[in-house]
Amino acid sequence: MQALKVARYIINKAIELEKPISNLQLQKIMYFVQLDFLKQVGKGLIDDDFEARSFGPIVGSVYSQYRVFGSSELFMPEKDAQLDLSQNEQSIIDATIRNSLQLKPWELVQKSHNPKGAWAAVFKNGEGARVRIPKKLIEKEAKKWSG
Repeated sequence: MQALKVARYIINKAIELEKPISNLQLQKIMYFVQLDFLKQVGKGLIDDDFEARSFGPIVGSVYSQYRVFGSSELFMPEKDAQLDLSQNEQSIIDATIRNSLQLKPWELVQKSHNPKGAWAAVFKNGEGARVRIPKKLIEKEAKKWSG
């Protein structure tokens, strides 16, 4: 599924829960959704590649779409935000969003900086900045992921 479609859903869910999020939070929640989906469903939800950045994994197309907002909250509901998923798959995403909204932005960043995770394996103290994170590394991280 396209990352922008998943991003729109996450933005709308956060607004619905009265906890609008920033682009930074969106990026981390998307990554956690991918990990939870891989662990619980056995396949990734997001087709786009994640890349390593200093604040953790991001999807470039989503970052570009929302970077104009800077650190401000994304408070405007998005159109075309429905996901064609089973009820179980939908509940996985919703639980990940709810759990992530309990954390502060920098706690989300810290959580995405798992020293044994895919981001750390690629980023390597900045040497791998803006480098694509191989899907195999994300799949490996998901196996040990505890949310």
